[in-house]
Amino acid sequence: MRRHITSALLASALVMGTATACQSIWSDQDATTTRGEREPATAPAPPATDAKGNRAGTSWIGDSVNIGGRAFGEHLRISVLGFVDPAVATGKAAKEPAAGNRRLGVDVTLANVGGKSYDASKATAWVVDEQGKRHAASQTERITTGIPLKWNTVAAGEQTQGWLVFEVPENARITQFFCTLGTTTVSWQLHFPPSR
Repeated sequence: MRRHITSALLASALVMGTATACQSIWSDQDATTTRGEREPATAPAPPATDAKGNRAGTSWIGDSVNIGGRAFGEHLRISVLGFVDPAVATGKAAKEPAAGNRRLGVDVTLANVGGKSYDASKATAWVVDEQGKRHAASQTERITTGIPLKWNTVAAGEQTQGWLVFEVPENARITQFFCTLGTTTVSWQLHFPPSR
């Protein structure tokens, strides 16, 4: 009888230890971020803040960020779906970038998730290179990957998608995309600067 109890306790402890080990192995290997990919070992740039000091944070390609407007019921969701580097202009009026420059395109979606129209016409956007230099969005023109984004008023329940185009130096490594709407600035990490 004593042998059966000892065997049962030993087997029980073995099963519990195995289950705990399996659980920790599973959770360690399958842990994901909200974006479905592991966070890189290098930390992103410090988070941006709005005029009230609220942290807006740095997002990643594929992430959406909600921004409140000035009035009750104004809510806009901004998503960065991808980027293309270099971007190639197309159409009859297409011009080459200035000598020593190239174009970069960022695919952006604006979705009004509030109950009122959202005026995005005064939005500003820029990209930053690894040296910290800003490069403002250039004149909107069509590129081979799609139509330009127009910063207009977005009606409640509507969305608009398009490309923002930036002219940057040929050898610049672009790391982040920034967008300011009202008093809130948000950013998306495009590349990591090389470790020094």
